[in-house]
Amino acid sequence: MTRETNLARLQETPRWIAWCVGVYLAVDLFVLHVCSANPQVFSIPGSSDSSSALSVTAMAAVNLYLSMLALRSFRAGEPLRLAWMMMTLAAAAQVVSGVLAEMLGPNWLLNALLPSGHPQSGLVGQLRFTAQIAGAEIRLGLLAAALIPVLRVLRRFGFWVRPSATDWAVFSIACIFALCRLAEGGGRIGAANLQSLAGLALLCILVLEAMLLRQSVVRMGSGPISRCWAAFMCGIFLTGLAELGIWVIPHYSNAFSPAVIGSLTQFPTAAVFSLAPAYQLIAQRRATKPANGPREDLVTGTPALAR
Repeated sequence: MTRETNLARLQETPRWIAWCVGVYLAVDLFVLHVCSANPQVFSIPGSSDSSSALSVTAMAAVNLYLSMLALRSFRAGEPLRLAWMMMTLAAAAQVVSGVLAEMLGPNWLLNALLPSGHPQSGLVGQLRFTAQIAGAEIRLGLLAAALIPVLRVLRRFGFWVRPSATDWAVFSIACIFALCRLAEGGGRIGAANLQSLAGLALLCILVLEAMLLRQSVVRMGSGPISRCWAAFMCGIFLTGLAELGIWVIPHYSNAFSPAVIGSLTQFPTAAVFSLAPAYQLIAQRRATKPANGPREDLVTGTPALAR
């Protein structure tokens, strides 16, 4: 992060992200209400799924930009550089996945030019599968790997605590959910089931890491560093709750399809993840002394990390 960056503008970034979430939910709820009131004219999945995907990709691009700025301020060899590098790659994977999904979507011109019998149509299907994996399993794997050095740094500076009964309980709920999802698949072995197994396993690991991160954040106070990791933690919880809702709610109600639940949860989740690098940039800018003052390193002392 360069010293010329305006701290006042950085401090407004979380507020603008929150405003975007509010506007998005208001518009999305209005569209869903219109679609449900006129089901013969408007289709809810068709009206909400495409716009939701574009919005999520745009917010993921914001996350990628902010993460790249945060990564630039870490020097080689600093403990958190590797973590932010993997978080940046995770944001990039989500952006690439969203762009490919839009380009290779069912209504895209490429599909009209390449009918199902065309030799290149198989390549389009492979690219779609790759885009799906990049936005799900690869992204979750990078996030899970990124939290390992973060938890090590927190332990090094005295913010580590042993997992509590609540932590294990939440982790157990995530594992039970994963087992139920797998049991529903009938135990068949295939690419889709293996992909689902990998995603559910990574989600369980992320939930456990988020619970450990939660206890460290509580001990940090209310500064931008603690808000950064709190946003990251909340993003993981929202991801898990969205997956749980998409699986549970259709079993008991036909009013909310998976497309509707996804349109209401995916953008807020992407926005919460974007708050993490935004708060990190604020902390880095505050720790940079103006003019010729010495730079205070955020990862070489407990007071700086606890802000």
